Amino acid sequence: MAKIRLISLNVRGLNHPAKRRIAMADLRKQKCDFAFLQETHFRSDSAPTLRSTYFTQGFYSNFEASKSRGVAILVASHIPFTCTSQMADPQGRFIFIKGHIGSRLVTLANLYLPNTHQCTALRKILNKLAKFAEGLLFCGGDFNISPDSPKEAAAPPGASQPSKRRRFHQLLQTFQLVDCWRAMHPAGRDYTFYSHAARVYSRLDLFLMSHHTLHLIRTVSIGSITWSDHAPVLMDLEVPDLPPRQYQWRLNESLLKDVVHREYLTEAITHYFDENDNGEVTDPLLWEAHKSVLRGQLIQLGARCKRDRGDKIQSLLADIQTFETLHKTTPSAEHYSALSSLRSELRELLHHHACRSLLLTKRSYYLHGNKCGKLLARALRQKYQSTYIPKLRRSDGSVTHLNDEIIAEFHTYYHSLYNLRDSPPPAKLMADYLAKALDVAISPDQAEALDVPFTSEELAEALKATPTGKSPGPDGFSIGYYRTFLKTLGPYLLRSFNAIDEGTSFPAEALRATISLIPKPGKDPLSCSNYRPISLINNDIKLMAKMLARRLNPILPSLIHPDQVGFVPLRGARDNTLRAINLLHISRVSSTPMLFLSVDAEKAFDRVDWSFLITVLAKLGLGPRWLAWVSALYSNPTALLRVNGSLSSPLSVRNGTRQGCPLSPILFIITLEPFLQRLRDNECIRGYNGPLHEYKVSAFADDVLLTIIDPLQSLPAFLREVHLYAAVSNFKINTTKCEAIGVDIPDATRLQIRSLFPFSWQSEAITYLGLRLPSDLTLLYTLNYEPLLHRVRSDLQAWDKPHFSWFGRINIIKMSILPKFLYLFQTLPIHVTPSFFNTLRSLFGKFIWADKRPRLAFRLLTRPKHGED
Repeated sequence: MAKIRLISLNVRGLNHPAKRRIAMADLRKQKCDFAFLQETHFRSDSAPTLRSTYFTQGFYSNFEASKSRGVAILVASHIPFTCTSQMADPQGRFIFIKGHIGSRLVTLANLYLPNTHQCTALRKILNKLAKFAEGLLFCGGDFNISPDSPKEAAAPPGASQPSKRRRFHQLLQTFQLVDCWRAMHPAGRDYTFYSHAARVYSRLDLFLMSHHTLHLIRTVSIGSITWSDHAPVLMDLEVPDLPPRQYQWRLNESLLKDVVHREYLTEAITHYFDENDNGEVTDPLLWEAHKSVLRGQLIQLGARCKRDRGDKIQSLLADIQTFETLHKTTPSAEHYSALSSLRSELRELLHHHACRSLLLTKRSYYLHGNKCGKLLARALRQKYQSTYIPKLRRSDGSVTHLNDEIIAEFHTYYHSLYNLRDSPPPAKLMADYLAKALDVAISPDQAEALDVPFTSEELAEALKATPTGKSPGPDGFSIGYYRTFLKTLGPYLLRSFNAIDEGTSFPAEALRATISLIPKPGKDPLSCSNYRPISLINNDIKLMAKMLARRLNPILPSLIHPDQVGFVPLRGARDNTLRAINLLHISRVSSTPMLFLSVDAEKAFDRVDWSFLITVLAKLGLGPRWLAWVSALYSNPTALLRVNGSLSSPLSVRNGTRQGCPLSPILFIITLEPFLQRLRDNECIRGYNGPLHEYKVSAFADDVLLTIIDPLQSLPAFLREVHLYAAVSNFKINTTKCEAIGVDIPDATRLQIRSLFPFSWQSEAITYLGLRLPSDLTLLYTLNYEPLLHRVRSDLQAWDKPHFSWFGRINIIKMSILPKFLYLFQTLPIHVTPSFFNTLRSLFGKFIWADKRPRLAFRLLTRPKHGED
């Protein structure tokens, strides 16, 4: 059971950008989970969005006729809310939304009643709400009527309306609703609004709930009137079946931008190593312990900076609360004058901060918003990618909505995936397999060069090549931390790496990773297997892996056959797609029966056996130190699954190369090479014999394409090789997902192999490396260019927004459109008709000039940078 906070506030108009910034910052500061806002004053045809990185979901009801009324419900990004239906009032008086918070069905209602005939309007709204609502009901808003009696409200004699108040309470009783603040404060007196004209305090803003759900309430309070003319109402609830959110510390890199902070942290780092570098502990343990010390220093520094920034505002808020309490109990002109002065000062300060923040945002967008980069890519994104998993299918076929059960199901699945064996394959079995599979090795000089200790130059190059802005591992330290303090940290980090040998390894905390689960697009989200596990490993471990990868890259082409083009320098997908198209052409023109099989490997990276990996590396001649470094990276690592903001119990990992590690793809293609070599050497697997080479297999990492001419003999031999390789490496293929297509294969043979092998048999084309490869090559254009042209046309229509500048539109084409066509141009050697380029030119021209008359000729736009064309 987790706590959530609901805040209801009449904002009195949010059309001014500075006021929107103030409102969003205030709600975030008060840790609001659901915001019920009234009087947003947005027109329905030109309403600004209130969505931000904190509030990623928003539901609105705006008045169509003018900038008045308007209500909104905002949902924080960390709340697992999925909306199933909503009802919005065209008059801007209410918004209802219904959905699930975790596994709990809830209905949220936000109301803004008129200044007159409140009970009549409320009855109509509650009648609609009664038909709409399901599950738990949370109703908030500005009701423009005080439910309190004259004795409870700060009002002059004659200001109360007992008949209206009585009808209001009767309505609440009829619909079985309870005023939450009054239920928690039976004898309390507090107010949310002060009328300057009538000099009256009243409580107009309420939260209503059903009487049988009041036990969920923990606190209900009323804040101070500050930047709006109403006070916020805050209600804390505990929602059943909603798991508490677990936070992991992450370095705030803004702390590193201040010179004073950098000097303070440099001194703290130096002091730590001077005090503890005494030879009593190993270098890896000394390094790992420094993170705990610096983490404490950074947390303390961040808290102090936050406190210093908010001192003036907190002082004003405290004074406002004091004078507001005095004015509520003993109204006087002096108290009100002091209160007004404090509020004015606070609003001016908040406005100044908001304007400065907006100015910085405008500057950032002016400088970078229309250039190729993150800001432009984020603007093109249609919606925020949700990582929340509302439900999951159990192993028995039933579906669960409970978060604990979802985590347990993922934990069971990944425990079985990362612990495929209780013991490693027999050494003799691996040796016998590799004896017939590997005939290459590095030279002793190369092995010696790989084994030399890491240097400061290598560390600096690895840091330079590692992109910033990526999520750190469980320790929370970003790449920016290592770049900022490289001079101080570098020697100790290198010592910890170079100290690794057969007897010294990394501490368990260093090898821990957080696994984030990313849903695969177009796949069933109820299945555990349809999520891609991305391991967030610690950046110091990532730097070591980066240096190992950079050392191995230059000699990789001599170890890996040209058939494998993935992650090998100077090779690319183009090599294999051109080969496949040429073989399709040869098969057709020479009437050579040929079968093309696109092999789908199941969780290929996650299934790699470590014993087999080390055995392959040793067979290739890699030195003892390099093997010790790789072994240290895979010596009993653990992982935590992050599911819906909660962390699972630690998960032991005994196989697999972690996706997110720079060394992972290289290690994978090295372990796959013996299998590919055995396919090439197996005489029972018959490929097409060219003048210089027999073409059997092509691979881009785990994307393997088999080309064989005698399928009845070759396919059983291929499956036997898969079985032998699986015995030593855990490799497995999804037989039903392997796409196969035959070219010029006799009908009798085609029917026979289809009955014997349960592949996904295609009649028109197979998919390989993102391309559709048909048996009839005349369809290459139709199957590849036309669908892409259709997608580009729809994308350009969706991106035709007025805030993109002329340069921004050009950069959108360069960043998001051009790479897609360049990939086709490079990988498909076919003639493209001039009409295609004319269509493309027309689409680009309309988009660049926003469907208006061009102001520059196309010839000038496409002129080379240097000189005339």
